[in-house]
Amino acid sequence: MKFLHTFLIAFIMLSSFSMSIKAEDELFVVRDTGSGLEETFETYNSASSFYEEHLEEYDNLLLYEDDRLIRMEYGIVEFNTDEACSLDIDYFSQSKNEDDILNGCYGIDGAYLDTDYRNDRVYFMISDDLGYTSLNNVTLHPYEALESGISVYHNGDHFYHNIKSQLDYDFYSYSLELDDKLSDLKEGDYYSYDGHYFYDDFKAMIDDYRSGIRENSVNEEAYFNYYQFLPHRSLSNYTSSELNEYINETLAINGRLDHYDDSNFDSAADEVNRSQLYGNIEHFFIAQSLYGTNAMMLLSSAIYESSYGRSYPSYANNNLYLSAAYENEEENETRHYDSIADSIYAHSRYFISSRYSNHRRSDYHGTFYGDKVSGINVNYSLDSYFGEKSASAYYHLDSLLGNKDRNDKAVGIISDRSSANFYYDEDLERRRFTLYDITELSFVILEETENSYKINIDDSNNEDYEYDFSGSIAYVAKDVFSHILNEDRIADYELNYKFYDLKGGIISDREQLELLDTCEIKPYREHYEYDGIDEEGNVSYRYIEAIDLIRPFKTTVELGGTIDLRGGLIRVFYEDSTYKDVPIDSDMISSFDMHQEGTQDIRISYNGVAIDTKIEVSEELYELDRDFSMAINDKNYQFVKENLNKTDHQFTFEEIRQIDQDLLKDSKRNYYIDDKTGRYDISISGLELALAELDGLKYFGDTYYVLIRSIPYFDNSNLKKYAAAYDFDIVDGQNLDFRFNFEKIEPEAPVIFSLNIPEKRSDLIYSVYHLDKNGDIVKMRTTQSDNYIQYMAKESGSYIVLSRESANEYHIADYGENLSLANMGVDNHRYNFKMFMILVIALIGIIGIVFYYVLNDRNEKLWKEFKKSLRTPDFVQEEKPKN
Repeated sequence: MKFLHTFLIAFIMLSSFSMSIKAEDELFVVRDTGSGLEETFETYNSASSFYEEHLEEYDNLLLYEDDRLIRMEYGIVEFNTDEACSLDIDYFSQSKNEDDILNGCYGIDGAYLDTDYRNDRVYFMISDDLGYTSLNNVTLHPYEALESGISVYHNGDHFYHNIKSQLDYDFYSYSLELDDKLSDLKEGDYYSYDGHYFYDDFKAMIDDYRSGIRENSVNEEAYFNYYQFLPHRSLSNYTSSELNEYINETLAINGRLDHYDDSNFDSAADEVNRSQLYGNIEHFFIAQSLYGTNAMMLLSSAIYESSYGRSYPSYANNNLYLSAAYENEEENETRHYDSIADSIYAHSRYFISSRYSNHRRSDYHGTFYGDKVSGINVNYSLDSYFGEKSASAYYHLDSLLGNKDRNDKAVGIISDRSSANFYYDEDLERRRFTLYDITELSFVILEETENSYKINIDDSNNEDYEYDFSGSIAYVAKDVFSHILNEDRIADYELNYKFYDLKGGIISDREQLELLDTCEIKPYREHYEYDGIDEEGNVSYRYIEAIDLIRPFKTTVELGGTIDLRGGLIRVFYEDSTYKDVPIDSDMISSFDMHQEGTQDIRISYNGVAIDTKIEVSEELYELDRDFSMAINDKNYQFVKENLNKTDHQFTFEEIRQIDQDLLKDSKRNYYIDDKTGRYDISISGLELALAELDGLKYFGDTYYVLIRSIPYFDNSNLKKYAAAYDFDIVDGQNLDFRFNFEKIEPEAPVIFSLNIPEKRSDLIYSVYHLDKNGDIVKMRTTQSDNYIQYMAKESGSYIVLSRESANEYHIADYGENLSLANMGVDNHRYNFKMFMILVIALIGIIGIVFYYVLNDRNEKLWKEFKKSLRTPDFVQEEKPKN
């Protein structure tokens, strides 16, 4: 025991000695970059005292611990991130008085407010939330040193929020179109980290935040974005038919995803005319009717979260949302919804109507999109600006469809109150419930009485989380609300919502649902297919006898990859001996696990009728992809060539350029670029790897051709339709053709094409799209530099260059491709053809000359013989007869 005491005392003394050494090693420096001030201190206390005493003397005094900035007067915090965006920042929200999390990849900068060095705290504001986190979680940047800029709001042709996810480059990762141009703001950029008050002076904003006021803001009244603060407990004015027309016709989406290929690394499938939203729009409106969740809000969130139904989870897991709440054990085990419709209902029912609508839950903050202080944004997403991004999708969608939902409802907002009472009666005598610790809440106001407002509350009060708009009401005292949006619409809102017939039981057993001719809902009935409505208004069905797999899809899949359904086709046989062929989509396949190696059964179902087939989940393909990447790094190009068609490796621009450059050193190939349009200063990289080694003309020389022509009219019309749908300007286009001598060939790997930019405007961003051999419109991986557009082409066909205005300005050094018009080879075939024609003409000339002399010689001989015959005695001239 005595030894233990001695050991502890020695340990404490040694620790104290080590800490004193560490304290002596650390230096604290106070600097002012403007004046050149630099004072060094051995302790934080002395440095902090000097810092506070001299704050008023300098514009922005800075306090460093060695080389790390730990305190400043004006600046931002940069939240730490990693390359995979997997680093989450834990912080304490003072606004909500609870722990919270954010991820800097979605918005990297916050307003710096203060530092508590002893308790290792940095105070900041982001998305209206005041909080603090560890110094180790952030990097501080003085305002004057921010060369690349920070996140700002911009009032121009519309009202935008330009958000940064990195500070190394002067690019905004997101430019959210939030609203029409705000009338009380001049055109230009504004600072704001609460989204309500905007500043043209950064330092004035920080001073206000520290003081808890907004006196120096440009706008006197707080701005609340209607789409961001509209509750889910509201009804859209749109119908499923209108949205279907928009998705199918305007956006030119004509099918479901049948594979997932993201060569752009933008977390969305490249085929822009395909989407998991296709054929599923009706389910957003069914969810609205059943669970009281605004259909357009559900759709807008899905558009943002799934990149218009083209995200990896939407294809691989039938999940349009970040959420995951499953109906059955199989879905839960595989983390895979049976259908896209299931993910819509799960999100509507379990997340919105059950979780975020229940005021008894600790994570209840309202059912509107919100921000980091209020709404579903608080607990739903690590993205500090999820609410704004979803609201932006709603605003954009509503604008394109005619603004039928814009400012349609009166929305009352409660801000900064410790509690609020909700009553059963307009006289505010019978209390229904009380909400405490309110930061911000919003409700749709239905009616106004003398002392109160009648509202739709968030709670469903139903064990199945269904929602009754007419019954879910309460009355609130008028003075509870701090802001009312669209006050003139209070008396205009009528609860004219509609139900849909869902006989068959997959969604609900509610007997009172009525059938509507105008909707496009297809009721589900197992072993049957919906066949419309008969004359008496009853649902008609066709009995399905069997289905058969008549064209299989790719059955060997990489471990951890996704199934490629391209080409997969089933035949549906009906009771009346008729049949139809149906492409296989992700709703039809189940009972598989892409993370389990080996042969598996996979079930293909159509309206409850199922067949099984086999797939092979291959670890060898996974290892091959890894070996393929290693071979590129090791410059083992023989291995790369041999396995090009066995792997789906996504080449980078740098890889293609380097491989091509290395292979060209020993190449004896002859390349020729034939640009009949004459519009491009074109250069190319990647032909050495992409075009296979072929046997040709041994003695006359071979040529690999890249032919560039104008786009055929039919291709151009399809691409123009897409450009118009997404508000692009058409810049130019070209049709590519690859040939070896006279033989048409296709590349086996991507090829980089570099084209001169037609219009040199730094605020334009360019994209290249391709109409592929299957008729799909494919977004190509595209970059741009000061003078050129670079894109990857994977096959022959039509490519169109589109542009649109951007919040960013692009000033990037030009890249040099390996093959250009200046250093390409010769057109051997044209040369050989000319030589051949010269030889033919020469030969014809020689033959003509020979023939001439031979014929002339023969004629001379005949003439001589004729003259000679006149002198011979045997010749008797016949006399003319006399009259």
